Amino acid sequence: MEAIKQSLLQAAEQHAGELFSLACNIFDHPEIGGEEVYASALLIKYLEEKGFSVEKGIAGLDTSFRAVWEQGTGGPSIGFLLEYDALRGMGHACGHHLQGPACIVAALALIENCTDPFKLVLYGTPDEEISGGKIVMEKAGYFRDVDVMFSCHTGSGTGVATTNRALAPTRVYFHGTPSHASGAPEKGRSALDAMMLAFHGLEIMREHVKDGSRIHYTILDATGAANIVHESASAHITLRCHDRRYLEDMVHRMENVVKGACLMTDTTAEFEYRNVYWNLVPNRPLQNAVMDAANEIGAEKIRQLDCSVVSGGSTDVGNVSWVVPTVMIYTYYDDAAAHTVEWLNAGKTEKARASMLSGGKIMGLAALRLIKDKQYLEEVKREHRIAINE
Repeated sequence: MEAIKQSLLQAAEQHAGELFSLACNIFDHPEIGGEEVYASALLIKYLEEKGFSVEKGIAGLDTSFRAVWEQGTGGPSIGFLLEYDALRGMGHACGHHLQGPACIVAALALIENCTDPFKLVLYGTPDEEISGGKIVMEKAGYFRDVDVMFSCHTGSGTGVATTNRALAPTRVYFHGTPSHASGAPEKGRSALDAMMLAFHGLEIMREHVKDGSRIHYTILDATGAANIVHESASAHITLRCHDRRYLEDMVHRMENVVKGACLMTDTTAEFEYRNVYWNLVPNRPLQNAVMDAANEIGAEKIRQLDCSVVSGGSTDVGNVSWVVPTVMIYTYYDDAAAHTVEWLNAGKTEKARASMLSGGKIMGLAALRLIKDKQYLEEVKREHRIAINE
């Protein structure tokens, strides 16, 4: 086993140069979510040249894909999530240009060094930053064809995401009756008043939610002069919490707050629900496999597993984790925070190359362990079944 591991790590090193060049190419052509035509085509072409069978435009998303490579029959199926969308106005300041190449490093190293039966499924998942492409793909029935799923992301240290916050973004449109606020105020019913009362109700609600829950809101539209009764107004309300089940309760309470505000102002409201991001389901055996691999390669700035840590962010990787055991790996990239100029400037540096290679090595070793040790893989799957049914 040690000889295979060393050979796998050497293969990862050999593929790193070519794949970092591919990552830099994606970096130089940033595309926001849903518009990643160049990046997805580049990744698809590379995978097809390496012998993968690629299905394009799955789940109705033009820039998505599913790439498959299989050796033998009856072996475990290992999945990888590839992201490649950039930030609007900031380019690849979140490091997504490195994620696909890191996964491909792991995949090629496995193909060249593991003789057991196994299957690799690489999912090209667009639009993580804006609308959550994985949410659309999960609803269409994808991701259920693998035993475990790996996701890799740049970070300010090397470690795994233990869990994060589920998120429900909602737009609320308030409708009132227009009038002149001085000449005939009694004839008007203010949509603006309803929205302001709803905001106050959400502030009251803050005191009565579980620790770690979040309530965000902002005004989208309420234009007009001060001396009119506003006919319309709209708001964006976002709720977050540690668990998707509790999030459903928060959404129900938010709806009642809005309805109560409308009742007080004799107005109406309609809700427009966006894709809901579920929290990441933690899987200790899978996380341990990744951290063991990180320690084995001597990864930079390792953060040992601490399950008490809850990320304040949200990601559509969480939705995948509810249908298949999933681990989200962070590899050291830069000391600054993501979505900053510092991260953008590091995009084509040696640090970026090292982060990509580290992710590929860690995922490759962890996947090799799961392919070789069927009992450990069953433990991972058993842990997942318990977690989603609690």
